[in-house]
Amino acid sequence: MSPLLLLLTAPAFAGWTKLAESNGCTFYKGPTDADGVQSVRAECDWDVAPGKLQGLLARHADHDLYFSSVSHCDVLERKGNVDRAWQRHEAAGISAREVVVDMWSEPIPGGVRFNWKKSANQQGLTGDGVEVTKDTGKWEVTEGKSGGSHVVYELAYGPGGMVPSFVVRWFQGAGTQTLVGELLTAARKGG
Repeated sequence: MSPLLLLLTAPAFAGWTKLAESNGCTFYKGPTDADGVQSVRAECDWDVAPGKLQGLLARHADHDLYFSSVSHCDVLERKGNVDRAWQRHEAAGISAREVVVDMWSEPIPGGVRFNWKKSANQQGLTGDGVEVTKDTGKWEVTEGKSGGSHVVYELAYGPGGMVPSFVVRWFQGAGTQTLVGELLTAARKGG
């Protein structure tokens, strides 16, 4: 690779480590932020039309229908383009987590970016789960170079409470691969 090409590609992945490849995706683990949270990222090229994926991601209240780690999702209110939604997250071996997130979308060249972050307004928590300390992420769905879709997923997630380090490592690896694969499966089933 030429030195110029290395310079052009290095900033995008500075501090990111490649973890695995599966289902047409490459998975990465990012640097740890000031909150002690390590981000994960997936870049995928799928043979599914962007509109199918975008349609699934746009239905915020339905995320519990195709993501197994989201056991419940309810939109609490909508203001403009932003949905404030309560989510309950469940994973084997740890207590349930809950969070209220702000979710919105925006156009990007060739597609749509779906964003979310932990809301400043946590009214709506049930108290029946550990409050998530950080939940920030995005899905970007654009047209692929040779048809289909190019998908980018990123997540910075602080589960709150006590979580064994092996569970965190599992989520950053196999758990993220499962979650991303669930979107592909839902799109192929017709959404």
